[in-house]
Amino acid sequence: MAKLKKCTLYIKGMHCPSCEILITDKFKEMSNVTAVKSNFQKQEAEVYFSGHLDQETINKNIKPFGYEIRDRQDKSFNEEPMSKKIIEASLITVGLILIYLIVKEINIIPSINITGNLNWLTVLFLGLVASVSTCMATSGALFLSTIGKKTNNLRQAVYFSLGRIISYSIFGFLAGLVGSVIITNFKFGSGLTLLAAIFMILLSLDMLHILSFSSIVPFGVSSNVFRKLEHLLIKDPHKSAFFLGMITYFLPCGFTQATQVYALGLASSWQSALTMAIFALGTAPAIIFIGSLRGLLKSTFYQYFMKTVAVGVLILGVYYASNFLSIYGINIGFSQNINRIGTNVTIENGKQIINMDVISGGYSPNQFTIKKGIPVRWVISGKNIFGCQGYFVVPTLNISKALNEGENIIEFTPKETGFINFSCGMGMYRGRIEVID
Repeated sequence: MAKLKKCTLYIKGMHCPSCEILITDKFKEMSNVTAVKSNFQKQEAEVYFSGHLDQETINKNIKPFGYEIRDRQDKSFNEEPMSKKIIEASLITVGLILIYLIVKEINIIPSINITGNLNWLTVLFLGLVASVSTCMATSGALFLSTIGKKTNNLRQAVYFSLGRIISYSIFGFLAGLVGSVIITNFKFGSGLTLLAAIFMILLSLDMLHILSFSSIVPFGVSSNVFRKLEHLLIKDPHKSAFFLGMITYFLPCGFTQATQVYALGLASSWQSALTMAIFALGTAPAIIFIGSLRGLLKSTFYQYFMKTVAVGVLILGVYYASNFLSIYGINIGFSQNINRIGTNVTIENGKQIINMDVISGGYSPNQFTIKKGIPVRWVISGKNIFGCQGYFVVPTLNISKALNEGENIIEFTPKETGFINFSCGMGMYRGRIEVID
């Protein structure tokens, strides 16, 4: 029996737990390799083998996925200076702001209103972006290294993508159920908003290579689950495209996990399921045409495109943070979605009557003006409470409650002038009441 040898190789390009999975699988394709321990944080792989380890062959196998065995002392191994990354990100931010201001000034479009709610078109776009960034490095690399190497045809890619869409729908549905319990029973909606903001900010900084998202957010559980499921299916990947696609839900991916937190906060099973399905649908084109896209990933244009997207995600993350602060009446300057002015505040039997509906898009109307010192009867009609808008928060009045179908009554007497802010549990849908003399 040949004596086992051990060596530690430095691998350029490793940036997340999914890289560990792929590198381990590619090394184990070598017949004389018995065990591999990969560590993306150190960018190294500890390899146990017998005989001779052909590094040239391994490099040939991993280079198509963006990795390369390199000498640690090689100056080109090290990344660009942190100061350059920060300056580039700052310039891109300034550029995006200037473009926004110019577009707004010349009225190419009426207005650009950032809302706290990710609409389905935005979720689809996030899926498309993810598919040529983190998902390309995870799910795309998995497809190429297993099914793709044996039968790289359109049918298998479609089966793989279909498995992803169905899996994301199922787990999105479950996330919606869990989210409704968390928000309604534990009043943790604002916490989910803050968590979503943190995920997006960390993800953007990871895309800009300023810090490692995976070194901060623990991926151990999902990574281990995926490894076990993958090993069960990898024996016959030709027949397992659909199921292999399904288990990619457990692949560590920053975009996926940020969307998962958002889906959790929707507190609606069907909305959450549809959101995750649309996200997975957005990743499908890149999986199906992955062979054609691999050349694009090496271009300079792609690198700067991803940096621009990263800044966009950072702005979105900061906006989510502003949603969290707005729940407590703190506005850091982002425009709020207060645009439905209520004209139906009436006086009946000495009380000011406010009528407001809960709809799929939030609250309508969501801006009112009342007078100080006169009792208020706030009638909230629960027409659509199947989502986070069904959990109502008014910090000034110490109100935090789940709304019911039909009429919900809140009564109070305003004693000071100013604003009474209200929102859903995650701060995505907002409004305010102005109290005047």
